[in-house]
Amino acid sequence: MHVWVPPQQCTDSSFTVLAELRKCGLTDNENCLKAVTLNLDGGDTAIRVQADGSVFMNSIYTQLPLSAANITLFRPSSFFVVVQTGLGLQLLVQLVPLMQVFVRLDPAHQGQMCGLCGNFNQNQADDFTALSGVVEATGAAFANTWKAQAVCANARNSFEDPCSLSVENENYARHWCSRLMDPTGAFSPCHSVINPKPFHSNCMFDTCNCERSEDCLCAALSSYVLACTAKGVRLSDWRDGVCTKYMQSCPESQRYAYVVDACQPTCRGLSEADVTCGIAFVPVDGCACPAGTFLNDAGACVAARECPCYVHGTVLAPGEVVHDEGAVCSCSGGKLSCLGASLQKSTGCVAPMVYLDCSNSSAGSPGAECVRSCHTLDVGCFSTHCVSGCVCPPGLVSDGSGGCIAKEDCPCVHNEATYKPGETIRVDCNTCTCRNRRWECSHRLCLGTCVAYGDGHFITFDGERYSFEGSCEYTLAQDYCGGNASHGTFRVITENIPCGTTGTTCSKAIKLFVETYELILQEGTFKVVARGPGGDPPYRIRYMGIFLVIETRGMAVSWDRKTSIFIRLHQDYKGRVCGLCGNFDGNAINDFTTRSRSVVGDALEFGNSWKLSPSCPDALLPKDPCTANPFRKSWAQKQCSILHGPTFAACRSQVGLCTWQTG
Repeated sequence: MHVWVPPQQCTDSSFTVLAELRKCGLTDNENCLKAVTLNLDGGDTAIRVQADGSVFMNSIYTQLPLSAANITLFRPSSFFVVVQTGLGLQLLVQLVPLMQVFVRLDPAHQGQMCGLCGNFNQNQADDFTALSGVVEATGAAFANTWKAQAVCANARNSFEDPCSLSVENENYARHWCSRLMDPTGAFSPCHSVINPKPFHSNCMFDTCNCERSEDCLCAALSSYVLACTAKGVRLSDWRDGVCTKYMQSCPESQRYAYVVDACQPTCRGLSEADVTCGIAFVPVDGCACPAGTFLNDAGACVAARECPCYVHGTVLAPGEVVHDEGAVCSCSGGKLSCLGASLQKSTGCVAPMVYLDCSNSSAGSPGAECVRSCHTLDVGCFSTHCVSGCVCPPGLVSDGSGGCIAKEDCPCVHNEATYKPGETIRVDCNTCTCRNRRWECSHRLCLGTCVAYGDGHFITFDGERYSFEGSCEYTLAQDYCGGNASHGTFRVITENIPCGTTGTTCSKAIKLFVETYELILQEGTFKVVARGPGGDPPYRIRYMGIFLVIETRGMAVSWDRKTSIFIRLHQDYKGRVCGLCGNFDGNAINDFTTRSRSVVGDALEFGNSWKLSPSCPDALLPKDPCTANPFRKSWAQKQCSILHGPTFAACRSQVGLCTWQTG
């Protein structure tokens, strides 16, 4: 079992959200979300929602709706639970078909968060920042820094494609997940708002990986629907022909609805104010009471005439009469009707570890699951029950290897490697020193880097990765942008042509314009064209290994003399450039800014806007090369498997492998 910390307030201890994952299914890398716990006020209040819909408040089973102090919980439909706090935090917990959690935060929390959901600073490039202060390179290394229980085993990066293990599962996943990408299908109205490609990739992986394929398929589809709904695009009829069994398994008397955007009408709400009806949430789907009926305490939808009345904590049956402070009241239609007066409202441990026996501990005391460890000193422990085991004596903490050390001797961790106090690492152009388990880094401004490589793959200055296969000349980067459109200093152009026999595009030539000079990089060499009076050239050319490097003031261009180019810019250009390399403003979200200065969500529309000649045809949607050329798939997998071998072993913990493997 693993307990992770998705988001928490890092500037104080006002709230922490914990997600409990455990192994499930038949494969080693299939995990299921078992429960979500919200800790408030430094842990004084704990709300736990389990996958079966059970809700516990401070370990006591609680029925919904619940409203206490600063928190309200209710079920708008049978598929979802809403957890609303007064702290600008809302959890939307999905129960059907699988447990998923969606976290929504007030903008006031920007830049104050930490955990698996990132830091909410609008900069995706540093979302993998650990508590130690440096950015981890891989998802597993980052996630391991946010374990809430030291006894949990570290997660490992898995590069195995589950669809490659079963042709039957792959065909099933491809058939149903393709609905997300269908340009005329039920999901198409949202394509221009939310890019379906990441959701399609998740759908393929989850459907192939899960033992219960249909549940995982429908969970993936519903996550796209919810993302679209949050952006104002409501999708209907998307369950036609798929995921229909959940529509037909509603509780008796309830009906499935694609859109539930208000609180459930309840019998209790007829008698007293329903606080849940004043809470806004992203509309969801699920089973709810039909119009004109109300949910009673037994979970059945009934007509108002069958609803009881609720008075001062007492339940009155329909037609029952009660005397209250001089008034004679009867229950009718879920409400009291009164006459005469108005109703008033009012062991085997290795030294120095010692054995902790939970049978000798007081109730509520944590056990070995909360052993103080170097890796969890900065994260509060989450304990559902005491576990007997070996712990370090007072004054010492676990070093993660079975020993105990003083807290001040704890190492720092970066990319799954440990460093002793005083040791240093390089992060970009800065040096970080390990002190008191945290990294103290210099604050030099590093060069921004854009990469174009292979058959139309790009990494922008702000870290956005995308593919674009256009056959034309395109602006890679320039500072002739916005109000500076006529007074720029450089422009880098790439000329792409089809290469090979598969229709992919490769860079044929790179053109660099600096002042009155044009430098053409083509066929492994370069040519300089002077378009003005002579003088000292504003550039320097040198060779570094296989690369030809051109350096100008504030910029360096490295070319491998084939299909890869690296553009590095000084921070003086930050926010002043445009093109296929993005705008270098530190925010990857707006990197797809077109030539007309509008931000789009589609790489195809973005890329086509930066072609130099309007007579060039627009690039088309790229096809999956392994699907288009299935006879090459096994050969490609064999050749690319070198990335998993010893040659790249030292690099895998530093650079995430998934993007390079699929690119």
